[in-house]
Amino acid sequence: MFTRLLVGLVVAVCVVAGAGSASADSLVIYPDSSVSEVFNLGGGVLALAFIDNPGDDDIFIHVFNGFGNLSQAFLGSLGAFAFWLDFEGFNQQFAQYGIYACQSFSNQTCTVSGTRRGTFFN
Repeated sequence: MFTRLLVGLVVAVCVVAGAGSASADSLVIYPDSSVSEVFNLGGGVLALAFIDNPGDDDIFIHVFNGFGNLSQAFLGSLGAFAFWLDFEGFNQQFAQYGIYACQSFSNQTCTVSGTRRGTFFN
């Protein structure tokens, strides 16, 4: 328990101090200025830090492997390294989301495109 608390505290301090983005093993930047970062702490331990700036009902997907590096996943026929499901409201009692994706990355940093790729209903 103490070890988990200490790891969480170290990750939180790195993110708040601004060193998080530079030392993250993978970083995803979303169009609404939200950010997710994965840190490989060694020994098979990974830590994920996420900052949801607007705090709305969006869904964020950051896909990474066992080393904290970006990995590709598929949402239907759309393959990407990160997805942003932007909550748009309700359509006939179903939650409606716009789908945005990051299909390529550079230096383990992925920026989700502002181009809408489809619609998801939940």
